[in-house]
Formats: sequence, C-alpha cells, structure tokens
Amino acid sequence: MLITFDSLRADVVGGLGGEPGLTPNLDALLRGADWGGRAIAPSSRGVSSMASLFTGLRPWQHQVLHDGQATLAKALLTLPAALQAVGYQTVGFSGEASYSKAFGYDHGFDELWDLGKGIEAASRLQALRGRQFVWIHVPEPSAPYVRRPNFETRVDAAGLALPARVPPNELAPYFDPANPLPPDLRQRFWTMYRLNVAYADDRLGRFLQSLRESGQWDRTLLVVTSTHGEELGERHQILNGGNLGRQLLEVPLAVKLPAGSHRRIAVPRDRRVAAARIWATLVEAAGGEAPPAVAPSLFHDFHDSHGAPAPVLSELYFTNGTNQFSLVDGDDQLLWESRFAPPEPEYYRALLAEMVRGNAELARARLSEPPAAIFGRLLAAFRSTPPLTGKTGQGAPKLTLERWGAGPGAGSSPVADPLRTVALARALAGKWNEFLPGESTPGAEVHEWYTAELP
Repeated sequence: MLITFDSLRADVVGGLGGEPGLTPNLDALLRGADWGGRAIAPSSRGVSSMASLFTGLRPWQHQVLHDGQATLAKALLTLPAALQAVGYQTVGFSGEASYSKAFGYDHGFDELWDLGKGIEAASRLQALRGRQFVWIHVPEPSAPYVRRPNFETRVDAAGLALPARVPPNELAPYFDPANPLPPDLRQRFWTMYRLNVAYADDRLGRFLQSLRESGQWDRTLLVVTSTHGEELGERHQILNGGNLGRQLLEVPLAVKLPAGSHRRIAVPRDRRVAAARIWATLVEAAGGEAPPAVAPSLFHDFHDSHGAPAPVLSELYFTNGTNQFSLVDGDDQLLWESRFAPPEPEYYRALLAEMVRGNAELARARLSEPPAAIFGRLLAAFRSTPPLTGKTGQGAPKLTLERWGAGPGAGSSPVADPLRTVALARALAGKWNEFLPGESTPGAEVHEWYTAELP
C-alpha cells in the first residue's frame, strides 16, 4: 500500500521535530514503522516528482519535465504494472487530475478511481484480501488552503482573522521573488497551510484505521510519503516548483514492513534517502526485480567509491530561462543552475495571467505581449539547449553550496567552501549522467520518445 500526500514538508511533522500535536497519525506511524524519517523528493514540481515515484527513475530519465509535458510514456514500467506482472490486483485512488488516466496513470491499474471524500477508498481497504496493491493520493495539504475549525486547536491561531479559504490565485502573486510576501500575510498563509496539514493527517488516520479493520495490517507493506514540500517565503517564493530549496525537497517517509518479514531496511533512520527508491522497495518486496537504471531499494545500503553514503539528486526543468539541480550529501546541498535563455522580464506576470482566475484579463492587460509569446520563446530555447551544461554564451552554471541546519524549524544557509563545491559539482554531474548515452537536448529527447511510441 502506498499513500502519497501533495506538498507535505518534513519540518511540519511532529514526529520529525515539527509542531507537537499537528500530525498525530503520521507521528504514530513514524514511531512504529520499520523505517521512519526524511526523504528527498525527485523534484519540487509535482508532475515530475510523482512520475519518479511511479517509475523509480529521475525526471530526465522519464521525461515528465513540466506541466506541458506531464504524461507518462507508454514505454515506462509503472509501479502498478510491475506489481501486476507478479500477480497483484491493483487499484488506485487519485485526488488530482494530473495523476489520472488522461496522463497515463491508469497503466497497470485494474481500477483507477477519483479519491473524492475517500469513502470508496476506505471501504475497499476494509475489504482487502489476497495480493493487492492499493495507491491513495491525498491532494492535501496543497492549496487551496481551507479553514478547518475542527483542527484549529492544533495550531496557534489566536488573534488571526482567518479566511474560509485561500485559493491558489491568491497565493500566486508571491511566486514572483520580486514580490515579497508581507509578514502578516505569511503568518496567515502559514496557519492555513498547517490546518490543511492537520486535515491531511486526519485523512491518513481514517485510511489506516480502515486497513486495520480489514485484518490485513500485519500482512501489509505500507509506505507513506509526499510528492514534495511547500514553500512559504523561505526563499522568496511560495507554493512549489520555483526552486529546489530544503522546504520543497525534504519530505516525510514511513515504511512499515509485514510482520515477520525476512527483509530489513538497510539504511539508517537518521539518513535522508531518495524518495524514488520506493519503487524498487515495493517491487522487490513483491518478488519482482528492479532494472539497473531504477533507484535502488531501501533493502540495500549503497555507498560511493569512497565508502560514503550515496548523495541524492533532484531536478527542476524549464523555469525562467534556467534548469536547476540539487545534490544533497549529508547536511550539504549543492545547487546547480544552468541557463538556456536570458530571463524574461515579464515571466512572472505571464504566469500570474495564466494562473489567476477572475481577473486574468486585468493581469494580461499589464503585459506588453501575450503570455503564449513569452512561454513560446522560453520553450524553443529550452528544447534546443543541453539541460545540465546550459547554453553557450549564457555563462557557466551557477553553483551554490548550502548547509542544512538541525533541530525544529532549521533551514539552510550558504557556505563558502570552494573545494567542497567543486567535489559536489563533479558528483552531481556524474550522477546526472548515469545510465545516459550522452547529454542531448530536450527537443531531441522528445523526438526520440515520440517516434518510439509510433505504431
């Protein structure tokens, strides 16, 4: 059983040092799980990260790189298809349109349903029998942030005038780093986000209770994680998909093995692991085999050639003229930014015009040209430029070394260490190039994937 959240960052989870009492169900699971700790998301963009959870591959490998390129290719071996091949009945409940049949997520599922209120999913869990794989995607705590009075005792909302709902278009203006989020508004959004976290945790509790009522709890391998985190101004942005900062990449991960399982999680609990390793973990536990290019299962503790734990790579493609990469090695994070085009001055206003509902015409009126023209130039440049090395004439990739702090609410801070920066840059480039014949352009990759699927 796999349960995924959307936008649940690790530092709000009580069991990982976050606010006590906010996530009691996840906290209890983390305490009782065979492995409970922090994972690193494959990307801060939802479609890329979920595709990695479903394939065990990095974003560049599976080519789900941005919202306009979000469909799983038919050639990909999805998690339900791999489990179906070894005799499992497969059923999924998705709470988001992006992870539905329209985007290829039905491949390998005997049944794929809309999650809705979760009533049907809970009913199916209560009736579990035999070899089944169940995936439930909970869309919370992602926006819209909804005021949930039943959970207000879990957050400190004293003196705050909370709205009934904060829709994405109210958050969207602050996705622009040049438009700072006012402190009072940040406090309001932060509180509303945490109310969504509490609600998501309550939904988790109801699903876990249904699983227990089935009598199959002891026989079940259960994994709970999130696609990525959520930013609320820490790096001068909001929501997700704008950068690869800690709040967007560090997510909770709990793995409960079946009672009496002969397998053991080989990775220490205090180590951050790649969330993409879930695919191989579930497939190997079911008796299948993971292909070499897939991220290794948690039943193996892999190290690099020097004996150190393998670092974790994350990727974010097609932002405002840049592709971004992150390598997390222990508490150190290298951020690599390559440029495929000059930044578009009206990029964020064009995004706002596309995202905002109700006053989209007003937003477009402030632009000197239609959003399609701006995005069209960026897309053409993106498709013709090698993603890691960037465009000739745009300068060398920008490298930034940061160190992640410890303790509740700890973030990250820049570190001046040229030797460490160079070493991690080499490691990042090596990891990105694993299982690849060479660095081609996104346009060449799209052409190759497209022609491969022609009859």
